[in-house]
Amino acid sequence: MFKKINFTPIIGVLLISALFANSSEIDSDALKFKSISAVRTNSSPKIDGNLDDAEWANAIVLDDFIQYEPYNLESPSVETEVRVLYDDNYVYIAFQNYDPDPTSIMDRISRRDDYEAIEKNVDWVGFGIDSNNDDMTGNWFMLTAAEVQLDVSINESGGWRDKYDISWNAVWDGKTQIHSEGWSAEIRIPFNVFQFSKDEIQTWGGTFQRGYFKEQEQIHWPGRSKGVKNTVPYYGAINGIKNIPQPKNLELVPYILAGQTQSDELNNQGNVGLDLRYNLTSTATLNMTFNPDFGQVEADPSVLNLSAFETRLEEKRPFFVQGASFFNSWLRIFNSRRIGRRPNFNEPSSGDIVDQPNETTILSAAKVLGQTESGIKYGIINAVTSEEYGTREYDLNGAVKKDQFLLEPYSNYFVGRFTKPIVNDLSTVGFMATDLHRNGHNVKASSFKGDWLLNLMDNKLEFTGEYATTINEENGYAGRLRLSYRDPTFWEIATWAGFSDDKWNVNAMGFQQKNNNWYSGVRVSLRRDQPKGIFLNQDVSVRLWLSGLHNGMITRNNLEIDFENKFTNYWNLGMQVEINPETYVDDDIYRDSRAFIIKDEAWRGLNIWFSTDQRKRYIIRPFYKINVGDGIDNNSRGDQTESGVRLTLKPTNNISFSINSSVENRPGFMQWVDIVDGSDGKFSDSNGRYDIVYAKTKRSQTNTKLRMNIAFNSRMTFEAFYQPFNVDMNYEDYYRLDEQNSFKTSSFNYSENRNFEINNQRGTFVYRWEYQPGSLLYVVYNLNDNNYYSDQDGEWSQSKSNSIFLKFDYFFQS
Repeated sequence: MFKKINFTPIIGVLLISALFANSSEIDSDALKFKSISAVRTNSSPKIDGNLDDAEWANAIVLDDFIQYEPYNLESPSVETEVRVLYDDNYVYIAFQNYDPDPTSIMDRISRRDDYEAIEKNVDWVGFGIDSNNDDMTGNWFMLTAAEVQLDVSINESGGWRDKYDISWNAVWDGKTQIHSEGWSAEIRIPFNVFQFSKDEIQTWGGTFQRGYFKEQEQIHWPGRSKGVKNTVPYYGAINGIKNIPQPKNLELVPYILAGQTQSDELNNQGNVGLDLRYNLTSTATLNMTFNPDFGQVEADPSVLNLSAFETRLEEKRPFFVQGASFFNSWLRIFNSRRIGRRPNFNEPSSGDIVDQPNETTILSAAKVLGQTESGIKYGIINAVTSEEYGTREYDLNGAVKKDQFLLEPYSNYFVGRFTKPIVNDLSTVGFMATDLHRNGHNVKASSFKGDWLLNLMDNKLEFTGEYATTINEENGYAGRLRLSYRDPTFWEIATWAGFSDDKWNVNAMGFQQKNNNWYSGVRVSLRRDQPKGIFLNQDVSVRLWLSGLHNGMITRNNLEIDFENKFTNYWNLGMQVEINPETYVDDDIYRDSRAFIIKDEAWRGLNIWFSTDQRKRYIIRPFYKINVGDGIDNNSRGDQTESGVRLTLKPTNNISFSINSSVENRPGFMQWVDIVDGSDGKFSDSNGRYDIVYAKTKRSQTNTKLRMNIAFNSRMTFEAFYQPFNVDMNYEDYYRLDEQNSFKTSSFNYSENRNFEINNQRGTFVYRWEYQPGSLLYVVYNLNDNNYYSDQDGEWSQSKSNSIFLKFDYFFQS
């Protein structure tokens, strides 16, 4: 039935429904010329949330706020006042948040830096500081009515995924008080948090904001149109800061850890380490870590990967996440997850690996981030990892023997990057280099990249590009261009193109899946930012993506239409439609050099979802997805359905639960199996004849992620993540490929039984107590229980590595 659906009317309706423009005529560029003067104080106000200190009476009052949403650039429904003071060591900020009904102030408690739990779900205040006054970088601080902190590092030169680094943490104070006129907040930030010039008189960029939960308003100063991209260029000015002494230079955080790990044996563990932060200058910072431990970081989720490529894992380790946006690029020549990866450089000459470490020990790592007076930004990361050994099992004259062999040698990882402003403050050129050296091995693994970012026409037109080359066993190259224009009223267009040659390989320190290809695309987006009728806002986008091989074969031809509505009751409804004509697939040539490119059938997809009001204590977000193929060469690669729901429960102001569960079914999918040598094989090479074997499969997968957060107060939390993951994979009928560059097949008698089941459990359970600013106590239990059943072997195999430990660190500053 789904195959007969004509998507043309649907697409037409989606496009026509979005052909509207926003009515605001306000020039948001003028707003950024607003300013506030900070006033020096000779005595410090007491940070307790009460604004009755005499010092605040001397501060200048800022109160000309405007709405950011829902009614962009209109007057807010409540009044807000801000005052700014400073002395030799700190900047002080006070918010007076008037509220006609103080009983409605939402002061839910959550863990620090939980943006999702904060932004739309509580009353909050926040402010951004561009201490370099470069319109490109900044720091953002939020404080909720319940005194929960959030801080973010901003880098506008990063891609849209990389602009905001929520892992960045500073040591600062904030207190609040709810009173008869609303609520107030006092905040104290040390100057050593910021990078700034040595000038006697400072001018910083700044913004002050408030989240008003009851009306779901975001209230801003100086204000910004929702139609412009980026945030830091639209900050106002903070004047009046003069004669600031150089901030304190050194921060030390030593840690001690003790615990147990249960795998095949019970092992007691103890460890010590040190994190260091040193201000080299007022605009450059050195971060170092010695013998780091990241056990409190949430475990990687279980995934089923039957493709020819590795799974790209998210970086969660604080040292490598902080400042990562400066080193990120579309060509991915640096992937920090390579540092400390599972050791696998060497293979045993004979026998099987029966035991190996899950990760490589990081002995030390250093990172420098800074900026010169001329605006050149630079960054360096260097890390040293230990050698790691594995255990192999082999047969010697009929006897089973075990011995140790070197899996991973001592290694040094290096990445460096700099950018220089050109044309204007929002445009740069840059250079980046990576290098991996393994002790005792002369194999080179280096890469070099040049890039540029041009923001023109008042930040509406953006042109970016990258070109990189690799130096390893074979030197390769790749490049990418992107051009976009964002109109402030209601539309945006972007186009891009890229390529790589057949020798492009950055996987030693970066991440890639394929090479020897090209791609291009275009995306047109229309939006309504202002509420109208039953809608708060609407978005529709159309994207065409085309990619192929240099021999002319098309490997991707994808048309995607996305449509999203947000209603005045704060429900959301979204839909995605995909249309994919017949193409070729080159995935299998990355599994085995004897494989061939095959054809892929045309298919269409539909994904629809909605979510209820996230202000409520109970939120539900169900979805349904279906992909249907048309068949090819009298064959089919199979259809796919997936359905699921995310349920969030907030029974009290300090407890939340979420359940995110999905069920995926894919019957009839033709899955790669093997290459089988045989005298009657369809294909041949210098080693003889062989067959390429596929199988019709039936896959059922259930993936559930459970989370629980309990906040005892703003500095003490318990967080639980638990993921049961189940897969049932049946290989029902086997076929061999009859022709290359096609998907014609014939039945094949395959001797093995490839059916399997997976029953995994992953989890991280963390008690976290910030017993004093910057100093933390963790109690952590990590669950990693993996179970695999093979029909061929007729038995379950199990691997597990469960651990419990206590980690204590202490913050020193001098």
